[in-house]
Amino acid sequence: MTTTLVTGGGAGIGRAVAAELAGRGHRVLTVSRSSRSSLQADLSLMRETGRAAEEVAARTDRLDSIVLCAGVFAGAPEWTDEGLERVLALNYLSRYLLIRRLLPLVLAAPAGRIVLVANAGKYPDTLDLDDLQMRRGGRGIRVAGRTQFANDLLAVDLMEELRATPVEVACVFPGLVATAVLRDARGVPGPVRAVAAAAQRIFGARPEVAARPIADLADDPAATAGGGFVGPRLRRLEIPPRVRAEERRAAVRTATEALVNPWLPATPGPA
Repeated sequence: MTTTLVTGGGAGIGRAVAAELAGRGHRVLTVSRSSRSSLQADLSLMRETGRAAEEVAARTDRLDSIVLCAGVFAGAPEWTDEGLERVLALNYLSRYLLIRRLLPLVLAAPAGRIVLVANAGKYPDTLDLDDLQMRRGGRGIRVAGRTQFANDLLAVDLMEELRATPVEVACVFPGLVATAVLRDARGVPGPVRAVAAAAQRIFGARPEVAARPIADLADDPAATAGGGFVGPRLRRLEIPPRVRAEERRAAVRTATEALVNPWLPATPGPA
């Protein structure tokens, strides 16, 4: 049986993707804070992300696909009890950590898939490697936007790393979707949040509609077709030069590994 892991599976796009894949016959494991998920974990905390990875590995010896949907929008930084900025931790670091912990299970599948639901090249590079935790302050779109750019870099890194394997990687922008992400946005003035949420309800696609092409990327080799950046209705998107830049990707990768290193498995030393 095909086994898929979906993060953010308790609500919104994640729940719709999980339902769509289950309807196609997948065994779906979901991770979120919701009691409806297979595994309950707060993915803004690296210790819980690591625990979730351990529980997934205890339940299956292979993952045919990982679909990373969990995310949040916020207009101001805040910090977890692990000292990490919450939006960066949930939207990006948890994804990096889960992939690193679970990649052996994806490599064990005949044709693994990793799908990052993000914005696929829509955001500029606003990552400040001297202040990844935004301790110096910062507000507005940059708080969440920098995490979307980080996902772009991660996707391209994985494409390069896994090029010689059967695993394919896609970063998908689903378009505007009628979820609660803007209604529940933290650090955004109430009136702005209300107007944005209303527009999202009126103009956004229903989650179950947005979920179908995302499920295709996890389920249909023809849809993945070598991986890459993908927009609504599986439209192929160009990967911007700022995302392809190896020097920038290497710098962000190094900074990321330093942040998540306490929760990575210990690397065996020489015999």
